[in-house]
Amino acid sequence: MAPPMPDIASNVRSLCEAATALRQAAPVWPGALPPFSLVLFTDDRRQADLLSLLREVPEAGDVPPLAVLFRHDGLPAEARRALAAETMAVTKAKGHFFLTARMVLAGADGSHACPSTGFVSWPVHDAAEARIAEEKSADFGFVSPVWPTASHEDAQPLGAENAAALARRMSIPAFALGGMTADSACGLHGLPFYGMGVIGAWSG
Repeated sequence: MAPPMPDIASNVRSLCEAATALRQAAPVWPGALPPFSLVLFTDDRRQADLLSLLREVPEAGDVPPLAVLFRHDGLPAEARRALAAETMAVTKAKGHFFLTARMVLAGADGSHACPSTGFVSWPVHDAAEARIAEEKSADFGFVSPVWPTASHEDAQPLGAENAAALARRMSIPAFALGGMTADSACGLHGLPFYGMGVIGAWSG
């Protein structure tokens, strides 16, 4: 028997609430913050039917605006770009933001690990990458992995204390990534995290 489809809408609503609470509990940021606190990452290894999953995501207005960050790095370049365009169309039709990883796509709201117009995010695993994010004029950085994560099972998690110390070194807002769920976000309340990225927690 096939496993039941995850309740995407319920997952995303819970994650939006958790991301909003995380930002509200963080120290006041002196500048502008991204207009979203939740980022849904895509992953070709775990989301075989990405478009069907995204169609279940609630529209902006039903939930706060969020961002979808398209990775799907395992696809051939042409297929990846085609799926990115389809993903962008579904995402933006729902009133959400769309970012691409290591690729610039016309019409996207920004990119990850790739300078572009719009919002730019950057991976931050250590102090050296924090400096790179700042040199690239990133708008925010994903500190990771905060907790153990199925995406990188061999990676040593930072834990709340070390992740927060890294976030404090940054001159740009930090988003938490790695093992983030509605429950694990509570362990970061009061620390300098202004949003979070999720993979398995939204799509199952």
